[in-house]
Amino acid sequence: MKVLSPAKLNLGLWLLGKRPDGYHEIFTVYHTIDLLDEILIEEGPLSVETSTGIPMEENLVYKAIKLMENRLGKEINFRIYIQKNIPEGAGLGGGSSNVASVLKAINELLGNPLDLEDLKSIASQVSSDAPFFLFGGSAIGRGRGEVLEKINLPKRVFTLIYPRVKCSTAYVYSMVKENILTENLSSDKIIDCLRAGDFSPLENRLGELAGELYPEVGEVLRFLRSLGLKALVSGSGSSVFYVGEPLPEVGLACKLRNWMLYRVESYGV
Repeated sequence: MKVLSPAKLNLGLWLLGKRPDGYHEIFTVYHTIDLLDEILIEEGPLSVETSTGIPMEENLVYKAIKLMENRLGKEINFRIYIQKNIPEGAGLGGGSSNVASVLKAINELLGNPLDLEDLKSIASQVSSDAPFFLFGGSAIGRGRGEVLEKINLPKRVFTLIYPRVKCSTAYVYSMVKENILTENLSSDKIIDCLRAGDFSPLENRLGELAGELYPEVGEVLRFLRSLGLKALVSGSGSSVFYVGEPLPEVGLACKLRNWMLYRVESYGV
């Protein structure tokens, strides 16, 4: 079986406070794009291999499969190969997407012994973003990001820049101070604007912090904003995007500075 595993953008991300469990309460807007990892699943002894050489025991997909085995009470035997096209450490959810894609595929190959709630439970133990990828498209994420509300958004073209640096989500969150928390968020207004195709209320204060902690991210943000573009970081970085086609001067800057440039579109919306 071959499956495609899409990246996501956080079109907006707000931190609302620190939770008793140590995580931050968030409000985010997820949106899948057509930057896709390719996954091949075949029968055989369990193995998980990636084109980038991630050790199997460290791979989120392997961890999810072991949780699935515990839930089913039996071994799962498939060989899994993941062709990684989504940059790692970029805030694009590649690993989380792989988890969801593989869980859904294996469940189908086994005759669907688990329902969607079971799959969500397993996915959420591995990654806060993984439950979203069981649905894809567009959704509001609350809690740690795992409390989801599907929404319909218009299809868009995005310009995405990866500055070839990996951001640590844990490190960025560990540096969060109270001054970047948002009080009294007008979430309904944000959703209404998005549905109308108005992206003006979007922001990502966690991404602004990533721009301070990782100079390469900050450089991309400053460059795009110097062109009058509304540039945002996806997740905790390092990728930066704006709504619209790649401009010639953006393409030139990416060549000169060795940034990776992607033209992507909405996927599954």
